[in-house]
Amino acid sequence: MEKTSNNESGKSVDNSQEPEVVKEKITYGSALQGEGIDEAFMARKLKDLLQAQGRQWNPKEGSWDKFEDYGIQLAALREIAKIFGLYPTQEEKRDSKKQTTVIVIDVPRPQRPGMPLPTTNRQQDSSG
Repeated sequence: MEKTSNNESGKSVDNSQEPEVVKEKITYGSALQGEGIDEAFMARKLKDLLQAQGRQWNPKEGSWDKFEDYGIQLAALREIAKIFGLYPTQEEKRDSKKQTTVIVIDVPRPQRPGMPLPTTNRQQDSSG
């Protein structure tokens, strides 16, 4: 802790006997790399997650059944897509919203058995 005292002029003067401490800025990235978590490690883990499987108890057989865990696999695939830049950036999203025009001419309706076909506004006259 720094101690200060006043000199004759009334200004505070540092009289600390502690050595100066050099503060090193540590980021999350540098801390993770210090623990061996780098891009190659993350790539291996994402690859493992692409093949994730879950387990479910099968009481008939009295054992665990393995199955594909599609939720985890999809999440890993999304992260990989983000890394490769397959998703549009925020700026690209804004630009595409300005340029997109959708024109709906007619919406097809599901046909139920026994229901008459929708009529049109055109009148057919028999005079030809």
